[in-house]
Amino acid sequence: MEITKNTASHPCRTEWSLSLLGGLKQQGAFAARERTVHVAAVGGAKLDHTDAELPAGPTHVVKAALVGGAELAYPEGASAEVDAFSVLGGVDLTVPAGTTVEVSGFSLLGGRSKDIAGEPGGAVIKVRSYSLIGGVKVRQAR
Repeated sequence: MEITKNTASHPCRTEWSLSLLGGLKQQGAFAARERTVHVAAVGGAKLDHTDAELPAGPTHVVKAALVGGAELAYPEGASAEVDAFSVLGGVDLTVPAGTTVEVSGFSLLGGRSKDIAGEPGGAVIKVRSYSLIGGVKVRQAR
């Protein structure tokens, strides 16, 4: 029996952000990680991936906060999965036309945008948001 290492797959690169007070902000030209995790007592996450160098597969964003939402923007052709939990705060998502957005989860007090059907075979962004106050708002970039 021969055991070989699979060199085609590499471990998922994760960026961690932990804070009691303060958020996470990324914009402009930067190398986005496969997974970004932000945990805060008070503080949101503002991630603008429109000029970022994205990994080959989808990006995964995980955000958990007592107070603080997530404001996310993606360029054309980007695929992502977003998991958010907030006691106070929601998710504000901006995507280009043609992107499919699938929204799931619940909000006790707050609205939730409907799914947006994009182009067949196009980019897909999946949002799972759980909050007591605050919902999911999806906007298409102009």
